[in-house]
Amino acid sequence: MELDVMLCDHAQVSGSKLFISGANINRVTVAASAMPPFPITLAVAGLIHVPWNSTNTEHTVAMALLDEDGQPARVPEGVAGTIGGEFTFNVGRPAQLAAGDSQIVPFAYNFAGIPLMQRGRYGFAITLNGTTLRSVPFTVD
Repeated sequence: MELDVMLCDHAQVSGSKLFISGANINRVTVAASAMPPFPITLAVAGLIHVPWNSTNTEHTVAMALLDEDGQPARVPEGVAGTIGGEFTFNVGRPAQLAAGDSQIVPFAYNFAGIPLMQRGRYGFAITLNGTTLRSVPFTVD
């Protein structure tokens, strides 16, 4: 399976279509005088290309926000868990789908006010069925 993914200001899936606004984020700027936590708002949007022989099977996509050392991003004391998400999908094989054709599954995760504790490099690691396919990096400065 292939995965196209990007960071943007906002994303939404409607009618099997992906709608994005403010695509291609790779840098988030906070005021020089700002003190942590730095509230970051962005979205992870993507398309999963499911080949014909992988249809009618359950698949799991997961993402996690990691720091530049590959560790879960640090959040303020008292904030439970890690930043990310997971979903499972099973795309069927419609009769009009010819052998060898793939299907596209869009997804969108909107994160509002992620409370990051430090400036630096981060990335969303995106896994499909337990295998990391992409890392989408960005810098907070």
